[in-house]
Amino acid sequence: MLQQWSQFHYLFNPYTLYCLQEFGISQNNIEKLVAEEFVINDFLTVSDKVAQIQAKKKALIQKIIDTLPAFNEGVYEQSVYKLSAAGLSSVNIQLLVDHDITYSQLASMTYDVFLERIGRKNKKASFERIKEAYTACEKLFQLDISEKVYNFYLRQFCDQLAPRHYVTIDELCDVLSTCLALPKGEIDVPCIEQFLKKKTAENYLTYAPHFGFAKNYKTVKTILASDFNGKDILIRRMNGETLKEIGDSLGVSREWIRQKEAKMLSRLPEIEELIYYKDIFEAYNWNDEQLFSSVYDESPEVYQLLDFRLKRGNTSVLEALGELTLTDAQQSSILAYFDCYINYEQQVMSYNNKMTFFEHLMFHLGQTAVSNEEFIEVANTYIAEYQLNPSLVFTERSVLGIADRSRKNIRTKSNSFRFYDTTKIDPEEFHQLKELLDLDPGVYNMSKLFKENEALMDDLNIDSEYELHNLYKKCIEVEGVTFTRMPEFSVQTTKDNFLKNLFYELAPITIEEFLAYVEANYGLRQDSLYSLLYNDYLEFIDNNEIKVDYGEVSEEEYTLVGSLLKHDIYTVQEFITLGSEHIENFKEKFVNNHALMKLNYNLKGLFVLHHAYVSVDQYFKQLILKDELFKNSRTHHFKTHHFLTALYDLEKSLDVIKIAPDVYLTNRKLQDAGITKAELVAYRNAAVEFAKVPHFTYHYLKNEGFEHEIEDYGFDAIFYERIIWSHPQLRSLHTRKCTIFTKKQAQEFTLKDIIEWLLIQNGEQLDFEVLQNSMQNEFGIDVKKEKVIYVIQNSTLYYSKEMNTVYRSKETFYETIYSKKG
Repeated sequence: MLQQWSQFHYLFNPYTLYCLQEFGISQNNIEKLVAEEFVINDFLTVSDKVAQIQAKKKALIQKIIDTLPAFNEGVYEQSVYKLSAAGLSSVNIQLLVDHDITYSQLASMTYDVFLERIGRKNKKASFERIKEAYTACEKLFQLDISEKVYNFYLRQFCDQLAPRHYVTIDELCDVLSTCLALPKGEIDVPCIEQFLKKKTAENYLTYAPHFGFAKNYKTVKTILASDFNGKDILIRRMNGETLKEIGDSLGVSREWIRQKEAKMLSRLPEIEELIYYKDIFEAYNWNDEQLFSSVYDESPEVYQLLDFRLKRGNTSVLEALGELTLTDAQQSSILAYFDCYINYEQQVMSYNNKMTFFEHLMFHLGQTAVSNEEFIEVANTYIAEYQLNPSLVFTERSVLGIADRSRKNIRTKSNSFRFYDTTKIDPEEFHQLKELLDLDPGVYNMSKLFKENEALMDDLNIDSEYELHNLYKKCIEVEGVTFTRMPEFSVQTTKDNFLKNLFYELAPITIEEFLAYVEANYGLRQDSLYSLLYNDYLEFIDNNEIKVDYGEVSEEEYTLVGSLLKHDIYTVQEFITLGSEHIENFKEKFVNNHALMKLNYNLKGLFVLHHAYVSVDQYFKQLILKDELFKNSRTHHFKTHHFLTALYDLEKSLDVIKIAPDVYLTNRKLQDAGITKAELVAYRNAAVEFAKVPHFTYHYLKNEGFEHEIEDYGFDAIFYERIIWSHPQLRSLHTRKCTIFTKKQAQEFTLKDIIEWLLIQNGEQLDFEVLQNSMQNEFGIDVKKEKVIYVIQNSTLYYSKEMNTVYRSKETFYETIYSKKG
């Protein structure tokens, strides 16, 4: 570590030589050396100047050099012999020596103290001459930063340079600024340039354009090109021969060869490659000369010397990819040797695993849907271009199989597929998907679940009912649910039984009414169902109507069932369970409007509803508004589309407002508290007007200072958030802990829009931690890191794991990286 100039300045002042009188060097000799401007550092380093006079004054020079180990800063600080430089006589100096008075004590010494120390003799004149000499001496020994000082520190710094470590003049200015405690602007740059020029000419340093100056070391090549004692043994040892093998071939003992080798090695200078590659070689298992030489572009002799002198590490060279700073070419050499590549998650993967290679290609080639043919063409072109193993080539058959087995892609419409990492789906979202399948027996089109759960589909990044169908088929098993031809699935029934049961439930009914009913309640497409009816179920069709022969129902059975009906609404399944305990063939007899009309009930979708209600939605609206407070118990009834639609309409019209999860205040209760609907409307309008940004949250509004008198009622944040949500000109996105609003009337509004907008506010790139902190602190959006990264990866944005930064696009990322390298 370099010391500051103030600790070494005495080494560069000629007058310091007077201190050598402490060690018996005569004042006469010292004065001659001072006149020729020698300094202590000349003798420490045996400079050229010292070497020139050494032949003439060998004894003197050797005596000075021998004293230097005992000469240090402490001796210099205390030595009164320095006063010789100011012309103080040897008699007065000896007076101080004889009475143990040090140089530093003279600074504050008074005449009285001086008299006491020397024995009360009248030495007034001597004291005054000593003090005058001290004052003059202080001036002589003031810090003087000369060229020698510069050269001392520059040489000291360069001596410590590791092999192939380059420094620039600007960096050397920083070094001297620290050592000399000077502002960088006051450093003498020409002095540095002169030093570098001289040391480069001496071959002590080397210069490389665009890099700077580096210390020269002996290399393996130069060592082997020279003649030295034991060279033959070194070469044979580098080639892997043992001491015994060499000894046997020369007719000498193993020990004799060992001693000769040790002597030879002790005489070798520092070798650049041994120093430069030591840590790398001893950390990783470089067991192949060709691998090492290709990665570091070194000759075989370099590897051989390293292998002879150093112990190879145990760690696989593959791990160096994540631990060492390597160029792209060096990484490629290592990967090619091990037949590996770095996948889209920056993991080292083997080409032997065709599944992971397929998923890697899909990440780069299949962010949007591709057909089998499109994928095969692009993937095989890639394999050919990079001359990969022909066994990796994809065929139509292999793609079909591997795409179905992979957990990182999803099929879309027309049997195409796109990259989709199902392993990153949040367990809570999987749970929600399973809950959606809690349906009455029937055959459904996945479009029903897709359309009725828009927020969940946004969170999952599912674009269509076809993708949703394949996500279920790939990842989710629910007892009794069968995923049939895309995008249909059945719940505890077959399609044939399902249709026949509906015929009996709804007949007589026109074909058009039947098709509309099935589409509304089960999501099945009318056109394909129409074709199926006229192909396979003609026996049930008469004059464009579906008709069936109902079983005979006795008056006693009507009376019995009537006595069982205690509620205004039942699911069809609840109704069947209720009656089947008492009447045989209950379903065939009663689950149809023909029989239900006599009981004052009607079939309404998946419900049996009392005729007092026009619709199931009306029933649920009246139920929700019945009391001052409504709690959603999340029973089967309250998971249906009818209930959710009714609740949605009431919230949008501000007839109910959520105050906690699954708890709602009705408008009746609010009016009792003195809060009118007009005031609620005024509040949401004020909130939207206050937000000057296109996307915002209630948390953001409060951070920005939004206030309103309605908030004086002290409800939780969810209450005010839901009032804002009801604004007709806002679109919203629900996350775990808050709702995000947007004033933009785009068809789609997802978390991607928020991330992209935040990025644009900060330029073309944004540190991921800054992005996440902005989402959490400014907007209250608490989304897991994995979720944010997943959204980014499935968009036009780009996330760099190494840089931990989000970029506007992959092109922006590359432009940024290349501009930094340039």
